[in-house]
Amino acid sequence: MISTGLLGLDDLLGGGITSGTIIDIFGPGGSGKTQLAMQISMNSLQDGIVLYQDTTRFQSERMLQLIKLRGLQPSLLDNMIIARMTNTAEQLEYVNKISELKPKLVVIENVTDLFSFEYSRETSLLEKHVRFMEYMHALSMVSIGTKIPVVVTNIVRNSDGQEVENLSKSISMFTHKKIKLEKDGTMYKARVLPSFGKNKEMGYTITEAGLVESP
Repeated sequence: MISTGLLGLDDLLGGGITSGTIIDIFGPGGSGKTQLAMQISMNSLQDGIVLYQDTTRFQSERMLQLIKLRGLQPSLLDNMIIARMTNTAEQLEYVNKISELKPKLVVIENVTDLFSFEYSRETSLLEKHVRFMEYMHALSMVSIGTKIPVVVTNIVRNSDGQEVENLSKSISMFTHKKIKLEKDGTMYKARVLPSFGKNKEMGYTITEAGLVESP
């Protein structure tokens, strides 16, 4: 079990991030998706390798800052393998590397971005969903088979005035739990879907030291 660094969120997840599961963190820009993914990674680095796959630009200086602010050794960053992916073929190829590297945790930032970019034409809509589902199926089979937890982050887009997760139906078929981050002015809250128990959400703030639970 891997802690998110937020006790309230761990409680909503049933204790934290469990082995062999895919956890989907999604929300609008500025809601803390990357910060949360980094926190989860930091809590894994002391126990083994973290394979961090990014489709944009991984901020190693920010990760190092978080490690130092938590009073941990900067050398922990040596346990992180950072993979920069520039196309969907590379993204698919890295699924096989999970079994080879056997990391403690896999993080995939902006998991849908490259698929949305490469299949952006209206005529490619069906192919985009099919290719992405093939990718997620392969990812879930590796995660379950190796018992390695996978954390992905995803964006939301505006649809008829509402914020909807990108490729929502396709990604939901292969994720075990979802962490929905929401931003309302200066207030932030996290929900876990599906939700069990009385507590449905928790509040948090974004600080220099990462995400901190609100009183």
